[in-house]
Amino acid sequence: MKFGIFNLTLFFVGSFLSAVGIADEVRIQQELADQSELIPPLQQALGKDAFDEAMASGKYSYTGNAKCRLCHRDFFLGRKEDVHDYAYKKLLNASAKNAENPRCLNCHATGAGVKGGFQSMEKTPRLANIQCEGCHGPGNVHIKRQLANMSVGKVGTKSKIVLGGFLAGTDNPALLKKMCHSCHTPRWNRAFIDFGKAYDSYKRAKPGEAP
Repeated sequence: MKFGIFNLTLFFVGSFLSAVGIADEVRIQQELADQSELIPPLQQALGKDAFDEAMASGKYSYTGNAKCRLCHRDFFLGRKEDVHDYAYKKLLNASAKNAENPRCLNCHATGAGVKGGFQSMEKTPRLANIQCEGCHGPGNVHIKRQLANMSVGKVGTKSKIVLGGFLAGTDNPALLKKMCHSCHTPRWNRAFIDFGKAYDSYKRAKPGEAP
């Protein structure tokens, strides 16, 4: 009897995984066949005029999340257990031939399609996956503000954290949510069945962790 239940469980699990795999393949083919204009998440969130102005100013550049860990170590470590930090690896595992496809990189790498953002693993490996700047935009201005407010030798301590400097910072949740929705579209919405709950979980160092 136990053996029968075990086999039945394996059957249902296998059937579910197979269905998920088929659904993923369908969505991938739909994405690759999509002829609509490819717009980077940051541009989608800001709007073309604001995006063009920010990029033309020359003020903003991507740094990679290694810089973020100096002041936000708990978030840096927490995100290492999050699916976003494996977005490029997941893409590579799913389809190596599409790992350089702009339509895929748009939501699987940080700053893809934006000046100074991800180009390839050979040129910009530090920006693979969806890191802090993948949601907030280039972080150099924020870092400069933080360093200007800290005494020499204070980096990495519990000195006051300076807010602001991001194009899509936590001080503008409406814009930040647009960044989420730019990739989590109806086609790729499986992780956001309850968007509000998912969004709130990212306010904590480890998403999904109890408040």
